[in-house]
Amino acid sequence: MDLKKPLLACGLLLAPSLVSPAAAASFDCGKTDLAADEKAICDNRALNDQDVKMATTFDILTQLMAMGARDTLRDEQSKWLKKRQECSADVACLTAAYEERMKRLGEAFQSINRPL
Repeated sequence: MDLKKPLLACGLLLAPSLVSPAAAASFDCGKTDLAADEKAICDNRALNDQDVKMATTFDILTQLMAMGARDTLRDEQSKWLKKRQECSADVACLTAAYEERMKRLGEAFQSINRPL
């Protein structure tokens, strides 16, 4: 029996609870040369939490996917990061970008081949 799928499902369900008050964004908020989107994420607790949840979900998915699908997911992530940068410090735009990305990552999870 393939245990990867149930373990992933548990991980995705627990990911939001792993975001503790001490959790930091998926990048170093202490850098002095942060882009506007990164600064907004560091300064906004809700965005910071969304960033941690998205990064955790992305990391879990990349470990479960086959190489071709993993490469596609990484390419999509790079494109999404560029799109996020276009939001600059607009919190509403960043929030929508994270919601869209989490939806896409959920779809990617659903597309993983399941045993018959």
